[in-house]
Amino acid sequence: MRVPSKRCFYVLFLLVCGFAFSADRQASISRVENGLISPVRIKGDKGWNILDRMKFYRVPGVSVAVITDHQVAWTKGYGVADVETGEPVTEKTLFIAGSVSKPVAVMGALRLVQEGKLSLDKDINTYLVSWKLPENEFTKSEKVTLRRTMSHSAGLTVHGFLGYVAGRPVPTLVQILDGESPANSAPVRVDTVPGTIWRYSGGGTMIMQQAMIDVEHKPFPELMEGKVLRPLGMTSSSYEQDMSPGRLRLAASGHSDGKVIEGKRYMQPELAAAGLWTTPADLAKFAIEIQLSAAGKSKKVLLPETARLMVTPQIKIAQAQEMALGLFLEHRGQAVYFGHGGADVGFVCQLIANKDAGYGAAVMTNSDSMAGPLINEILQSIAVEYNWQDYVAPPVELVILVPEQLEPYAGRYLVASDNVLTVHLKDQALAGKTTESPAFNLLPVAENEFVRRDDETRYIFAKAEKGSSNGLTLRSPRGEVNAPRLADEVKVPFEHLLAGDLDAAVKAYKYLWSQNPKDPAVDENRLNSLGYGWMAEKRYREAIAVLKLNVELYPGSWNVYDSLGEAYMLNGDKALAVKNYEKSLELNPKNSNGAKMLKKLRDQ
Repeated sequence: MRVPSKRCFYVLFLLVCGFAFSADRQASISRVENGLISPVRIKGDKGWNILDRMKFYRVPGVSVAVITDHQVAWTKGYGVADVETGEPVTEKTLFIAGSVSKPVAVMGALRLVQEGKLSLDKDINTYLVSWKLPENEFTKSEKVTLRRTMSHSAGLTVHGFLGYVAGRPVPTLVQILDGESPANSAPVRVDTVPGTIWRYSGGGTMIMQQAMIDVEHKPFPELMEGKVLRPLGMTSSSYEQDMSPGRLRLAASGHSDGKVIEGKRYMQPELAAAGLWTTPADLAKFAIEIQLSAAGKSKKVLLPETARLMVTPQIKIAQAQEMALGLFLEHRGQAVYFGHGGADVGFVCQLIANKDAGYGAAVMTNSDSMAGPLINEILQSIAVEYNWQDYVAPPVELVILVPEQLEPYAGRYLVASDNVLTVHLKDQALAGKTTESPAFNLLPVAENEFVRRDDETRYIFAKAEKGSSNGLTLRSPRGEVNAPRLADEVKVPFEHLLAGDLDAAVKAYKYLWSQNPKDPAVDENRLNSLGYGWMAEKRYREAIAVLKLNVELYPGSWNVYDSLGEAYMLNGDKALAVKNYEKSLELNPKNSNGAKMLKKLRDQ
């Protein structure tokens, strides 16, 4: 009888271990898939199935990558890449990363800093050749620097970008920076002293992109391929917008409200800010490299001292949130997580990882409608399965309150200058609704403390006086907001707009401006968005009222006149439309869209 060799026993041992490992991994995947939970868990809650929740939120496709022990533990796709073709999502399906493009681009810029081609703290205009950032009264003593653009503290404008329907004109980088047609965004300018506040600015990332191109003398996709993507083995990733046939076959189509968006995928010429096409597995490789290089265990792209800047706080955002270079830092109990979210038209994604341990995850979807809550539920399930430190709060236990105990909390509470939370009794329980959001249920965990399943905010009412509570505190990981009780007859500006009382709305907005011109409620972009929202609903009276106010508050902005001209044009007021387009062109002769509309009006 032949006796098996030691080699045979060793091979058999490896096979047994491999099968056991595979079985364990499959069991973990199954528990994640069937363990989706809301941000706030109630004792006794059972997990949801991922496919059921995708259907609930009308998200056609999802792709997931899980990181454990500084490795990609597993990846898996769910649903379809395109509801019209039925093409399934696989681990190779490409998604656009939206703003997760930014930290990847920041790593590229830091590589150039490391090579001595850029400086973190010199005036960014030192490196800009193809375009210069206009100086103004805000840059006299403090300058826009690379460190400040990376940490969104440079005082720059333009929050984000809308993208461009396939086949339509796409602006150059310089046109984007100057807000020149066919760009659909405003010029990137300094309107606050650099270094004084945190304010998210995709525009600042585009200035960083221009500086990188000017010092490296290469197209941005080629630059990033050589400096970051190839060294990290991110073989599925590219900032190229014109895809090869092979990549196009792998690319998911974007969806809104369950339907494929026009042209399937928007062009995103704002590459560094929003243009990376990738997979969750590649984003996981990026996160792993940050973990390892910051810990001094890798230097594929950055040396440890440079990599640590991506996880070192630069400016505080909220009570438990800080901004590093390119990445958000979130404190959850004793743990710190780094990450970034992304959203382009038709797509939403999220990357998150523990700063000091080797775990995390990337989730990408091909929907911009309700994908955020689904992603949060998936991450919660992953965190429970893999024991992420302090990521998931313990389940809460509800208490029973009778309507007589709830009645004092019904009322209106001022959350912000243009946002009111209305609380009322519904079916013997409390429900809430803010001025611009859907209704939600408030569940009691104490006599005067309530939670909601979909958000970590705690609603803590002040004790009742004279039959009603005089205020409440909204407490969340982001900080606290004190919301005083508001009399029923007192309305915020947006409530006047909703009621059609335009004079009262304009007067109220002007009052907010007089008290604080930096109030987010009267920000130029916010008012412009309100105007376009009313236009979309064909409520042109409201749109014109808001946009006329915007012109009054920001008379030096060509864009506000352009928007008002459009509102008048849609309302059939030709003379006023012409007048405002003329003023827009006077302020910005390069506004080719205004020139086009003006010609169209004059030819009628």
